[in-house]
Amino acid sequence: MTLLAALVLAAPLAGGVLVVPPEPAAGVPPEEAWMGEVVADLLPRALVLAGTPAVDRDDRLRAQQELEIPLVPLTRATSIRVAEALGAARLVVGTYTATAPRASLSLRVLDVEVGSLSAPFVASGSADDVGALVYALAWDIAASGPTPPVLRRDDLVARRPTLSADGLRAYGQALVARNAANKLRYARRAVVAAPSFHPARLLLGRLQLQATHFSDAHETLARVPAAAPEARAARFLQGLALLEIGRYREAASLYAALAVEAPTPAVLNNQALAALRGLPRDGGASALLRRAMEAAPDSADLAFNLGFVLLCEGQGESAAFHLREAVKRDPLDSHARLLLAWAETGAGHPAEAQEAWKAVVSLAPSYASLTTPDLTRRFERLQPAERLLDLARGARTTEEVAAGLVGRADKMRAGGDHEGALRELTRAAYLDPHSARIHVLLARAYRARGVSEQAMGEYQMALWSQDDAAVRAELAELLAEMGRAPEAREQAERALKQDPANAAARKVLGLPTLQ
Repeated sequence: MTLLAALVLAAPLAGGVLVVPPEPAAGVPPEEAWMGEVVADLLPRALVLAGTPAVDRDDRLRAQQELEIPLVPLTRATSIRVAEALGAARLVVGTYTATAPRASLSLRVLDVEVGSLSAPFVASGSADDVGALVYALAWDIAASGPTPPVLRRDDLVARRPTLSADGLRAYGQALVARNAANKLRYARRAVVAAPSFHPARLLLGRLQLQATHFSDAHETLARVPAAAPEARAARFLQGLALLEIGRYREAASLYAALAVEAPTPAVLNNQALAALRGLPRDGGASALLRRAMEAAPDSADLAFNLGFVLLCEGQGESAAFHLREAVKRDPLDSHARLLLAWAETGAGHPAEAQEAWKAVVSLAPSYASLTTPDLTRRFERLQPAERLLDLARGARTTEEVAAGLVGRADKMRAGGDHEGALRELTRAAYLDPHSARIHVLLARAYRARGVSEQAMGEYQMALWSQDDAAVRAELAELLAEMGRAPEAREQAERALKQDPANAAARKVLGLPTLQ
């Protein structure tokens, strides 16, 4: 990757482009469905070479996963949602035809903010040289943006990847395959058919990493030459392979070299974690993470890693400060909750430590026994790619997170998973303890399981948060079921003062239902 491309990658994506796979036009045979993914893979690469910020295909897929969007053809509305989450100002959509020996592309640019759609950018040519079509349209799309391309059109097209028809098809099939083994098989076939097509080698290395074939991934990625546009991405992934193999010093040196060219937050993050694993813990890792946070102050992962590294370096006070921020950005981060409890204890904050442990027990009960710090655990978070993604985290208040948990609980209950629903409601109640609705739902869940004392407590918490005749009548019914008749009558009478027609309260008191 050129220095310019690295700087484009390091910069915020504001004004950048998200490419979604163009859809097949009518009449395109199903066996040619891979072509849309090839276009969505090559076009962002071409745009970056032209000097236009663009989302790499792999980053788009990571974003979809984090946003819990399945890997299916995206609707226009969902595509806009992904673009907005990534901060992309423009969205490329379109169609393609593929009838051997010809292919054509028709792409349009949607302005995400105003919703306007450009006239089509159209290119036709040999189906065996889709790269020429993609790179020609990349120049047109870049030229339509706020800044002109940094290369002439012919120069950009000349830098397109060249590969055989067999290599192109195998690469496309690797992109669209759903089975991991098939992905690896097609990627290997593409590398053999087109050894100079380095996106295929990059894809193979990434797939080998995902399959935990770390030594194979390191060997594959090492064969991407330094002059290739994919070189920087290959070196970044090589560093991950080295870390997994246990060659920490080599990984630290590799990321340090990448940082000399462009010290992106993800590179500094991985360099810091390589330094942490390689020892000694002399403060160098935390210094690198502080630099990363200066460039990406809103990253939840960086805040978490800095807190963890500071804890490993014996700086409990500073660790607690950053872990509090990590918890604030992602209230459901169980690892951050646990580390915060350790840090507060180490910093000599007994009251804060007690509150932190209360959160661990409520939100991550499986960690409740880990009262003794164990810093040999791999809590640190490596970045899998150079563009940081913090899409679903940090943007919501704890109340909003709690509301999401309630929604998940409703779905679990509807699907018959009552234990799961109770777990999610318990977490929601910790995050939003003043929500009457959450306590009512918890009370009903406990009541359905026959846990009457806890149900009664939740009804009381709900009424403390917000007095409601219907809830009070439910409490009266429960008390009657528990054989606590005097208390049941008291609650029913109070409910009737608020709502004389309440049927449940009248039933507890033996009164006829009002018509």
